[in-house]
Amino acid sequence: MAAEQKERTARLAERRKELGEQELRHTVRPGTRKKLADMMAWYGVEEVSEAVQLLVMNAKPQEIPPAPPRQPGKSETIRHYFRQGMRDRLAELTSGLGETKDARTIERVIAHAYSLSVDQCAAYFTIPRHKLSVSENVARKLRQAGFAESLQMNAEDDGEE
Repeated sequence: MAAEQKERTARLAERRKELGEQELRHTVRPGTRKKLADMMAWYGVEEVSEAVQLLVMNAKPQEIPPAPPRQPGKSETIRHYFRQGMRDRLAELTSGLGETKDARTIERVIAHAYSLSVDQCAAYFTIPRHKLSVSENVARKLRQAGFAESLQMNAEDDGEE
């Protein structure tokens, strides 16, 4: 029998607590959520949290133009979850842009990415990968350890017969 919605919600809340995820709500200008939804559709991103994280991770303060003056009026809310590392990255980006509010940073990053061509915007939705390089000494030691383990396994197999 499938779990009730309340049970699923409670388990999800418990898991988020274990992982240190915090819900963030950012009040942005009307149309910002639509821009985010369009970009999510372009790149096949289904979760708002994932899309906002990718935008924040890949944003470079020097590339984002100044924000137009804020006009009073209607607004909409973007809700998402961030772990501590992403909250730190958002705070770093906010200070790099000279902003005081994270919501303004999120709004500016979304507007900037949306203003680019689809190909240029794709850079904001790529997952950054670490580049690993193994030195020759480490590679040699790994080969030697693998060879020694192989010999030991062969000796064990011969002893069992």
